[in-house]
Amino acid sequence: MVVLPKTQAAVEVALPAGVEEELTNLRGFADLVNERWGYWLGARIKQQEGNQATEDKRKAVREAGKALRNGIEEIIKAADVDKWHTLNTTLADAKKVVKEAMKPFAEKISPLRKAVRYLDSVAIPDAMKELGKPIAPRFSLSEYIGNALKAQKKK
Repeated sequence: MVVLPKTQAAVEVALPAGVEEELTNLRGFADLVNERWGYWLGARIKQQEGNQATEDKRKAVREAGKALRNGIEEIIKAADVDKWHTLNTTLADAKKVVKEAMKPFAEKISPLRKAVRYLDSVAIPDAMKELGKPIAPRFSLSEYIGNALKAQKKK
């Protein structure tokens, strides 16, 4: 029951049956979705921080990969297996350096991404069932989403 203040006397207004519970469930669902997006944003920011911190190391990986791609024709023509192994090893070593440098960031990102996956695959679908709106597969876009995507594409 909700009590609304009036100028001098309070009037009691009875809510229809089930409305209070539904409002509570909807607020809980909003909190759940908010939590999911918070984890997602946190993981994204940590990923960006890691990318910035390892920029020079990631550049070395790109350059090693480019050297391998650009040298492949020459390696095949000359049948130079040693050069292939050298370029491949250089690339693998550069990737290991990046992976090691990203380790502190990955340790913080991993639980956030696991939380997002759990919320997406278990908690949110269960909450939708509780709200009486079970999730069903969709194979075409709603008019609202279609229009929003068209508007986004025009920008």
